[in-house]
Amino acid sequence: MDFFLNSFGLIVSLSFLIWGADKFVDYSSIVAKKLGVNELTIGLTVVALGTSAPEIFVGISSVVNQSESIALGAVVGSNISNIGLIFGVSCIGIYLKPKETPLIQFVPFILSVLVLGYSLYDLTISKLDSLMLILVFCYFLYVIVKNRTDKNSSLEADSSQQQNAVIVFFILVGLVSLILGSRYAVIFAEKIALMLNISELIIGLTIIAIGTSLPELAATISAVIRRKTDMVVGNVIGSNVLNITLVVPIIGIFSNVSLESVLFSRDYLLMVFASIAFITFALIYSKEQISILGIKIIGFLFVTSYFMYLLFLANII
Repeated sequence: MDFFLNSFGLIVSLSFLIWGADKFVDYSSIVAKKLGVNELTIGLTVVALGTSAPEIFVGISSVVNQSESIALGAVVGSNISNIGLIFGVSCIGIYLKPKETPLIQFVPFILSVLVLGYSLYDLTISKLDSLMLILVFCYFLYVIVKNRTDKNSSLEADSSQQQNAVIVFFILVGLVSLILGSRYAVIFAEKIALMLNISELIIGLTIIAIGTSLPELAATISAVIRRKTDMVVGNVIGSNVLNITLVVPIIGIFSNVSLESVLFSRDYLLMVFASIAFITFALIYSKEQISILGIKIIGFLFVTSYFMYLLFLANII
């Protein structure tokens, strides 16, 4: 009986998650059009912050519960998931070429990865490390502000206050549905896994890690379906930068934890390779020389590589 109740709860949570992502992406794009802000910027900010909320809450909770290593593992694991799974799925489902992403948008992304590596190298997160990451966050905001407008769009300021209220309402409702849907999807999925006698290691590597990335996945699928392709790259960049520059400083400022060496030597280095692959492909896949079929094939390789990583961690391969 408990199994069926938890299965029903999981289905309801996923339904909220998908519906919330659909409304969140749809109405965020309307805001972009009204304000003359490009979809890439919306992905970098509103969508990225909304879908990074689970990781941020995990970071705060980890400090309170003195389980900081879980949060740092979630940051690195979620960033790998955002590239391998989220970006990969978006490439598989793509049927409209995105606009070319300006190189400057990748600079905060690169800086956040490098500073995180410097922070993790000595297996501690110091106050100085936290300050450096906060500075990267500030630079990230600066880049967004400098590149926020869409030169090809015109302002539409004639909307009624009632229409604007509806837009704001659905953005907020969509965001809440994303956060709550992902939260309870993880809870119910973990209970089901325990009932099926799946080891805690597998639960952590699959349900918990992917669970915190469910908002990104749902928002990405919704964006691809609605042909908001530019939001996808922005969401991956924004989510990864925010995961590092908001969650890690929380741990560095409010706690003093010693990390396992494998987090740097294995998982962080893999995140670096994944980040290089993402930047390289994101810069070229809008080119005419790259076909839609080629993008789908590369997306399949991203997703396959991610699941191979999970199987490796679980000692299955």
